[in-house]
Amino acid sequence: MSLPSSQVAATLEAERDRHLAELAELLRYPSVSAVSARRDDLLDCAAWLRDQLEAIGLEHASLLATGGNPIVYGDWLHAGPDAPTALLYGHYDVQPPEPLELWHSPPFEPTIRDGRIYARGATDNKSQVFLNLKAIETLFQAEGALPCNVKVIVEGEEELRADNLERFVEENAALLRADVAVICDSNLYAAGVPGIVIGLRGMAALELTVRTAEVDGHSGVYGGAVPNALHALSPLLDSLHARDDGRVLVEGFYDAVRPITREEREQWSRLPFDKERILGALGVSRLFGEADYTPLERLTARPTLELNGVWGGYDGEGIKTVIPAEAHAKLSCRLVPDQEPEEVLRLIRRHLDRHAPPGAAVTIDFELAGARPMLTPPGHPAIRAAVAALAEAYGTDPVLFRSGWSVPVVEILDRKLGLDSVLLGFGLPDENAHAPNEHFHLENFDRGLRTMTAFWHRLAGARLD
Repeated sequence: MSLPSSQVAATLEAERDRHLAELAELLRYPSVSAVSARRDDLLDCAAWLRDQLEAIGLEHASLLATGGNPIVYGDWLHAGPDAPTALLYGHYDVQPPEPLELWHSPPFEPTIRDGRIYARGATDNKSQVFLNLKAIETLFQAEGALPCNVKVIVEGEEELRADNLERFVEENAALLRADVAVICDSNLYAAGVPGIVIGLRGMAALELTVRTAEVDGHSGVYGGAVPNALHALSPLLDSLHARDDGRVLVEGFYDAVRPITREEREQWSRLPFDKERILGALGVSRLFGEADYTPLERLTARPTLELNGVWGGYDGEGIKTVIPAEAHAKLSCRLVPDQEPEEVLRLIRRHLDRHAPPGAAVTIDFELAGARPMLTPPGHPAIRAAVAALAEAYGTDPVLFRSGWSVPVVEILDRKLGLDSVLLGFGLPDENAHAPNEHFHLENFDRGLRTMTAFWHRLAGARLD
């Protein structure tokens, strides 16, 4: 295994101003996938990235059609048949910037302040995509070639939906064939604590309606004699959790949960965890959850069942004395290995049917069996390569940790292509992704470039078969 040449560091230093200027170009595109009026902006952003892939030295740079926004593709496959092939993934779409009045600078006019670049998409996910492209470009400039075969896909609907991506992966299995996936849509553990996410929670969700009558009733005429849909919904939702610590009371909900190992618990006990930061960020007086698990374990390695919305009856100005005929709720779950979204939804439906009060009919209006949970073995060769590269760039040993969120592409690549993924990203949890004043620390831009130029060399020496 060779390591990056000394010319790599010199090239990164010499090109830094150009890199930041080009990053600002990318961040100016208002590529908001949730807003149909931004369709042309998404296409323009995709075209800019395609041109970047070609400019940095990748071949077959193109926009590939999906059922929605195009996928940007490029590759370089000349490292030889014995070198590993990696599929590098990121996304160019961003969340809506609203509320605009809370931004300290316009969301699509990138601004550098206090060593950070502020813009919508700065951490999620444009800066991380871009630094990966610049790392590839730097290796070409400094060494003339890449140590690995690389395929790049950058999609435009990560913030919106996963069905088009799933269909694209299925229909282009041969094009995307690789030995490992490298996902740059990820975080470090904390500021000054480099880390690699090896576990992601999955997701399932549903919306339900409780009906007790065909129409609302006048409370003065029918009150006390006919059932109230809101009254029926309240105990039904209350039956889902234990009141003392929020344990899920759905029968069978925990049956498939893989226990946390003693080794993991020992490792996590040494990780920095700031309970006060969470309390302050959300303005809550105390943390809540299963007493047998630490807050960090609850946030990353335990499943949840949450109420996301409850409504019914009259909610306008003043009073309307009705007995509501129907009431509604939205539920979502975060799942851990080895829970299956479809099975969890089945268990919840059964629970709702069994606990519906007399005179109340429960119907499911919408279901989403989302991403399955993921857990990569910590000894995976690509993980070891990433650990070595991070240690080299940050000067300290990185940590391996689980995260509470979901990245649908990881599960899709596993299920459709049999690909393991290494989540190697450089964002921080408090960089306001999806919120006003999103930003990215330029220290991690610089260290991310050094990490990725080292990573491709480390991966070239790994045995992935």
